[in-house]
Amino acid sequence: MEYLIATYWSWFVVALLVGGAVGYWSSWWLASTGGTSSLLRWGAATFAAGLVVAVFHWLPQRAGLYLETLLLLSFWYALGGLAAGWLRGVMSRTDLAITVDAASAQFAGARINHAAAAKVAPDALAAAAGDMEDARSAAAAKAAQEARSEAAAKEAEDARLAAAAKAAEEAGAVADAKKAEDARLAAAAKAAEEARAAAAAKLAEDQSLAAKVSIAEQSRSNAAAKSAADLATTTAATLVVLYPGHRPQGVAPPAAGKADDLKLIKGIGPKNEKSCNALGVYQFHQIADWTPDEAIWVGHHIAFPGRIEREHWIAQAKLLASGRDTDHSKAVKSGALVVDDAADAPLDPAAIEILGHTLPRQAAAVGGEEDHPGRRPYGLAQALGTADDLKRIRGIGPQNEGKLHGLGIWHFSQIAAWSDENVRWVGSYLAFSGRIDREKWIDQARALAIGQETEFSRRVAAGKVATSKDNGAFGREMS
Repeated sequence: MEYLIATYWSWFVVALLVGGAVGYWSSWWLASTGGTSSLLRWGAATFAAGLVVAVFHWLPQRAGLYLETLLLLSFWYALGGLAAGWLRGVMSRTDLAITVDAASAQFAGARINHAAAAKVAPDALAAAAGDMEDARSAAAAKAAQEARSEAAAKEAEDARLAAAAKAAEEAGAVADAKKAEDARLAAAAKAAEEARAAAAAKLAEDQSLAAKVSIAEQSRSNAAAKSAADLATTTAATLVVLYPGHRPQGVAPPAAGKADDLKLIKGIGPKNEKSCNALGVYQFHQIADWTPDEAIWVGHHIAFPGRIEREHWIAQAKLLASGRDTDHSKAVKSGALVVDDAADAPLDPAAIEILGHTLPRQAAAVGGEEDHPGRRPYGLAQALGTADDLKRIRGIGPQNEGKLHGLGIWHFSQIAAWSDENVRWVGSYLAFSGRIDREKWIDQARALAIGQETEFSRRVAAGKVATSKDNGAFGREMS
């Protein structure tokens, strides 16, 4: 409450002034028709109901904040109205006393004048009586008009209070519906987690059973061993068809320190990383290469169908495989974010939308891409910030730099992240197989990516070389 008063005090002052103006200009007719007591009853009932809801926090956080703000505004509005109504009442009584005194004086003067006129001329007395009758009729007409205006204003106020009550009822219904929807989503998430745990337990049991069968079959004859192998093949095939789509191709566990930290992908925590490793998935480029069918299969395998597509796992993996970082991976590497079991939970829609906006577009396909051995490195549709001067790498001149830009290669860190398969593909694409290894492009790129100079880049910086050459030779020596 203190936060609302400190933040919105100017609005409360405006509400006080508006309530004072309304109370001052409307209190004279409300008091005459009894409308003040009716308005106070409705207002007090509505305010008390809102106060009870706010005190017991029956509305969600945002709706409760709106209700508290409305209650404070209503309080200051009512306070201003009551103060102004009281002031107008005091002034009205003063005006009435003055009017009565003036009328008494006028009546006394009229009597004197009437007596004088009676002595002068009976016709003048009759004229004065007619004027007084006209004045009385005009006053009666004015009073009737004011009564009609008061009735119309009271009807409008009753309609406004009814609309406010209806709006409050609808807001309560919306809050109840949201609370029910939140409970349903929580129950669905819990059920999905239990299903995934059950599936993982069943898979572990099947693997344990298969291992026991394999050990037992080693002691049997060749025919019995062949039968066991057929049985194992059938079991594996049954596991594959449990889920729609296709299981991705796995690899053998890499040497220590060679596996990528899959937790750098937002949505993958310790449990999901272990599930991927169990499928033979250890590298970013494996996830980046998943087809839609493979993504569907893995999504069912981890008991979260459709999650891989929604949370942009493949797009994140492509960016990480190209040597760049996402906002999430930067936070994890810096230690600002600790990835624990909570990271395995599905992302909420708002987080997914923000993540999608932060991921850059991938470079488009090029003609004849499938004609080269190896695997094309992942490229970006445009540079992230300022593109690096790739001509600082010996062997990359203007022509080769232009071709690399066409593949979406803009930064030293992208070349530094190339795998052996990427090197084979780029060497074939640029029509100089083996040259990338001979000229140590990747070593040069790694040094330049962390701000270190190479022999060639130092010669360029010193002005001893005019430009890089696409044929790998040093540029023309400067005098």
